Amino acid sequence: MSTATRIYKPEQELFIEGTPSTSLFIIRKGAVSIRKVKGKHFVEVAKITSNEVIGELSFFDRQPRSATAVALVEVEAIEISFDAMEKIYNSIPDYMKTIAAAMAERLRKANDQIRLLQKEHS
Repeated sequence: MSTATRIYKPEQELFIEGTPSTSLFIIRKGAVSIRKVKGKHFVEVAKITSNEVIGELSFFDRQPRSATAVALVEVEAIEISFDAMEKIYNSIPDYMKTIAAAMAERLRKANDQIRLLQKEHS
């Protein structure tokens, strides 16, 4: 699979927190809840809608999924495998790869900091 259009029903998971990452998604139609596990429940940390991308952080740092993505309504998404992305990524200059990796690392650290702050205030 390099790219594939997928349809998700309401409450169907696109991916699950902690699982290995192999692709990213462009949401074409619908809405997706990005959720973090909190005890036996979850906290919605973002709502993603048409023409937004999810799962992109893991392309740069190859870390497991940092959250779960769940369709809120019927969702049409384009799934793009990291293998397909790699072909394009390998053609860009090394300095751009360094910039992208640094941005991904900063964003993941910011997400971790937000999580810590939420724990302190709950």
